[in-house]
Amino acid sequence: MKVFYFGFYTKNINPNDFVTFPGCNTKMSYIIDAIKENDIPIDVICLGESFKKATKKYMKIDDLEVNTFVSTVSNRVLSKINLWGQVSYYLLFKIKKEDTVIFYHSLYMLPVFKIAKAIKGFRLIIEVEESYYAAWGKSKLLINIELMLLRGAYGYIYVNDILPNLIEKNHPYVICYGGYNVSKKNFLSRNEKNSLKNLVYAGLISEEKGSDIYLAINAMSFLDNGYKLHVLGYGTDRAIDNLNAYISSESLSQKVHYEGFLTGDDYTAYLSNCDIALNPRMLLNELSNYTFPSKVLSYLCTGLLVVSTPIDCIKYSSVANLVSFSKDSTPSEFANAIKNIDYSVSPTDSVKKLHRDFVREIGVLLKK
Repeated sequence: MKVFYFGFYTKNINPNDFVTFPGCNTKMSYIIDAIKENDIPIDVICLGESFKKATKKYMKIDDLEVNTFVSTVSNRVLSKINLWGQVSYYLLFKIKKEDTVIFYHSLYMLPVFKIAKAIKGFRLIIEVEESYYAAWGKSKLLINIELMLLRGAYGYIYVNDILPNLIEKNHPYVICYGGYNVSKKNFLSRNEKNSLKNLVYAGLISEEKGSDIYLAINAMSFLDNGYKLHVLGYGTDRAIDNLNAYISSESLSQKVHYEGFLTGDDYTAYLSNCDIALNPRMLLNELSNYTFPSKVLSYLCTGLLVVSTPIDCIKYSSVANLVSFSKDSTPSEFANAIKNIDYSVSPTDSVKKLHRDFVREIGVLLKK
């Protein structure tokens, strides 16, 4: 039996110049490492589209991991057809019945894997990071169609504890909220006596005034000068300009500062010098049931105290006791949650246990 992992992955190297997806890279990289901790060899089939023509490439990462990068065509119209064809060929002619295929859920690739499974009978494990139709705010009908298409796999890697009840709870599954990689950097001594409490928001900078980042900024109006918000985010130039203009117009320039977009070690180092991390979510609670905000795990892995709006995917998770929740999604209540945060929480030991549990559980799932 061999394990194959299909996804839009370019973590180690990107020889064919694929369009990259940082969130996918981070999650797949963590799961790959967890599988290798069980001493299980894994072939990673790196899917992707590029704006240039490139041949298939093979990269041996170490004794347990090999990466195969699909070929690409420069024509945007033909690129998806080319990808469908390559994946279909691989699943039908390279995968054996006794093999296990892990598929990082992609909406337009899902039918290929379901059809190939029906023909070949290999063990298909679907990694469900979100419902894309829910993330895009589509109708309940389309969301239910997507969930229906996800059913029928051998097993699942779910991103939260609610999805099994919506897709398949009687099939083998494991839960993985994100990468449980606890930072090795020295954490600050954080307590309520610190004269200045550094808050951090990391994530998308939207142009919409009713979005997550604006809830975080508006909450600062209800906090005194003992708090400072650092914004680490990405967005269009227009969104960033609007953000800075809004901060100035609300007379919050002394309390809120946009720090730019950081990744990797720079991002981790910045977080480790903050005190409280914010997860304001303006998405409807029902739609939040189909995902899990990965930034919460990044915050906890860095030892940060976390304040979040009350969304069920976190409230009904194994990290709920590590998060302080506001009563609702208003700026005043979000500010109250920040002021009343529990400074006695120490998240890193809990995250380390989540890592140990996941390594054991993914090993059991694959070795069955």
